[in-house]
Amino acid sequence: MKITGLLLLFLVITNNAISQNLVPNGSFEEYNECPDGSGLSFVDYWFNPNNNWPSSPNYFNSCAPEGGPYDIPENWSGNQESHDGEAYAGVYCYGNDSGQREYIQVQLVSPLIENQEYVFSMYVSLADRFELGINNFGALFTDYEVVGDGDDHAFIEADPQVKAELPIIEYEDWVQITGAFIAEGGEEYLTIGNFFSDENTEAEYSHWADFPNWSYYYIDSVSLTPVILNIDDNTLESLLSVYPNPISDSFTIELATDHSKVTVKLYSIVGELILQREIENQLLKVDVSDLSTGIYLLEITDSKANRVIKRLSKL
Repeated sequence: MKITGLLLLFLVITNNAISQNLVPNGSFEEYNECPDGSGLSFVDYWFNPNNNWPSSPNYFNSCAPEGGPYDIPENWSGNQESHDGEAYAGVYCYGNDSGQREYIQVQLVSPLIENQEYVFSMYVSLADRFELGINNFGALFTDYEVVGDGDDHAFIEADPQVKAELPIIEYEDWVQITGAFIAEGGEEYLTIGNFFSDENTEAEYSHWADFPNWSYYYIDSVSLTPVILNIDDNTLESLLSVYPNPISDSFTIELATDHSKVTVKLYSIVGELILQREIENQLLKVDVSDLSTGIYLLEITDSKANRVIKRLSKL
């Protein structure tokens, strides 16, 4: 699995708890009706921005009529299992010099805080009936509902806080787009799509498909998390060495001096506890060869509740 975009971290531990996702219904699991047509009216919280063109982002769910256009895994645009749960969304984002775009939008759980760092993450997969993968597919955070500017193809020009730097051509698996940014304050809407013109978008051939000049992505597992790294005691921090970072198959934690009962916990980007160990004889080597490429959070605590948080990138 690949990661495209900024490789920075992204979990929050406050009072020993992992922070909530600020994107409601980030995996599109909550819905009011099984989809039997185009549009986002079937899924809760998410909506189609008013973008001056009759675009219709799609909602796919395994509860849809079997074999129908909005079923999972096989639907009108391809064949893909969901990344998480039983549902995902899909949008057009590039095509044949038309400027045609589709976007999905949601109001966040709460507005963003000025000068606070946040990490965004989503998983995308190129629908396999489409030949072209693109870069620039990303996430825009605003303090207002985004709308189009009146052109015929709903192109919304903006500079998203997080976007794919390279074309995503993977259609058999999911690819993570992730990145960290500092909020200006007050942002409470998230819009996902391609905010660049065809001329400023790099398109790359992926595979032979029914739609040779177009790009369409499935979207799943969308999250936004504030980064609050609590370091309760700089003494513990000064005793620690964690290397290498980025990591490949393993990493080592080394203490400069003997320290009372040091516990190590490794979390995934969504807060799942992956492993827990204790440091003995001032040295601990951790095998992570089985972990997927991505960003992880390393929490190190001692018997006095002193804590250090480290961000690790797995290549």
